[in-house]
Amino acid sequence: MAYQVIARKYRPQTFRDLVGQQHVTRTLTNALLHDRLAHAYIFSGARGVGKTTTARILAKALNCQQRNEAEPCGQCDSCKEIAAGNALDVIEIDAASNRGIDQIRELREMVRFAPLGGSYKVVLLDEAHMLTPEASNALLKTLEEPPDRVLFILATTEPENLADTIRSRSQHFHFRPLEFHEVTGALKTIAVKENIQVDDGALAVMARAGEGSLRDSLSILEQAIAYCGGAITDAQAREILGVVREQVLDELMEAIGAQSAERVLALVHGLLAEGQNLQAFCREAIRHVRNLLVARVCGADSSLIAAPKDERPRLSRQAQRRSEEDLTRYFEILMDTEFAVRKQPDPRLHLELGLLRLVNATRLAPLEELLAELGGDSPRSRADGASASSSALPSPRTPAAKAAPLPSPGLVARAAGEISGLEAAQVEAIKSAVTAESKMLANLVQLATRWVKDGPELQLYFSAKDRVQTEMVPRDYMEKLRAIMSRVVGQDLRICVKLDSAREPAAVPHRSPGALRQQVEQDPVVREMLRRFGGHIRDVKERNEE
Repeated sequence: MAYQVIARKYRPQTFRDLVGQQHVTRTLTNALLHDRLAHAYIFSGARGVGKTTTARILAKALNCQQRNEAEPCGQCDSCKEIAAGNALDVIEIDAASNRGIDQIRELREMVRFAPLGGSYKVVLLDEAHMLTPEASNALLKTLEEPPDRVLFILATTEPENLADTIRSRSQHFHFRPLEFHEVTGALKTIAVKENIQVDDGALAVMARAGEGSLRDSLSILEQAIAYCGGAITDAQAREILGVVREQVLDELMEAIGAQSAERVLALVHGLLAEGQNLQAFCREAIRHVRNLLVARVCGADSSLIAAPKDERPRLSRQAQRRSEEDLTRYFEILMDTEFAVRKQPDPRLHLELGLLRLVNATRLAPLEELLAELGGDSPRSRADGASASSSALPSPRTPAAKAAPLPSPGLVARAAGEISGLEAAQVEAIKSAVTAESKMLANLVQLATRWVKDGPELQLYFSAKDRVQTEMVPRDYMEKLRAIMSRVVGQDLRICVKLDSAREPAAVPHRSPGALRQQVEQDPVVREMLRRFGGHIRDVKERNEE
């Protein structure tokens, strides 16, 4: 018998064998059990995630002579013919090369006749989005009035390009990309069956390279077996795929942390000397920073991290040395760099510029911190003060007699702004909890001019000059703020952000350009900004001037 590649040899033959598409298999098995099958299905999703395989399993289940509930037996003549691809009642058409109206007319004639050997005639249109508009209209007529005992399955990677009229007459199943652990688990199982020893690091490299496609990862495994034989190491897998070593990514993060432009430039030189693909390096760096960000936010044990277990302690240590804001900034810079390396000439230059931006990114303090520092009220000192205030609050499980004394209500009220319906200590406790969760939210609540609690609604008032900051806060951060406030107050609250128009400052009388410029030049904040960042004042205008 001719050699069969791994992807075909281990293609799932039952619904139970499918990896990671339980939402599809459960619906189809229930439809089979209760005889509630639709006449047309759309299977959409990325390549190599099981669309065509699921269609064949469904065809076998419909025509199986010894079906066990919803699962095909795999042993009867019908199952064997469908698995071999020579069943007369299963018609597979590549719509990319048979996309015209004439082919669809021939198909319509074929499905008019009853099944020859099985119970159902199954038509599988692969890459169905490639049909011409005329062919789609011809197919639509058949879907509107389908022949008895005929099932249509339209497989596509671009469901949005299918005609709306076809989508409205079909049940749509979207096949999701497989998770990292699902792909590595499947690869490891197949490697054991093939008596191949594969390092966990090599499995991780192959799974990441497949980008959620099990078929692509299996093709990489096939290539690695041909190259390495019965044992595949992490280094060999990286060599085959041109993937940089993890130590190179560690060196990148250390150079960024040390703010060493010399080290990142030497790193790029080393990559070119080794013949590495710079775009592939960018993708690996993005993947590495994404893992660090997930480890920082969700913890090193999160299933969202695309890395084996032995790498996670190292990722955790690196993630703890950087803030969430820093890692987000790294991620954005690397995304821009990867695009420039891929699209622009001279990829080395763009990679070097991107890595230098990463080095300098750690030197950029948030503007809010700088302004607060110039005003003598840094966010750190505010956070320390808020923590001190919250530590004095009685714990819900601590008797009131043993609680530390609360700060003076008058002093806290002046620090927090006008308060109505809340205790001043509660406001300080909210600020402390918010500061521990997010710097962005901490800066937001510090800007509030009034706190008004009206039943289950907590209204935060802001000056009109702070409108931009309030509108820039993402919705999920506002939900986090609502959860924190509800927890501190002990009541499920709604958060309402309002502009405090009653407290807007009076209009500043118009001043001469010379007087205005003199005032700005003497402003201590402006002078300090010029000292830190250089430059000069080119022009000075009133706020309301064009």
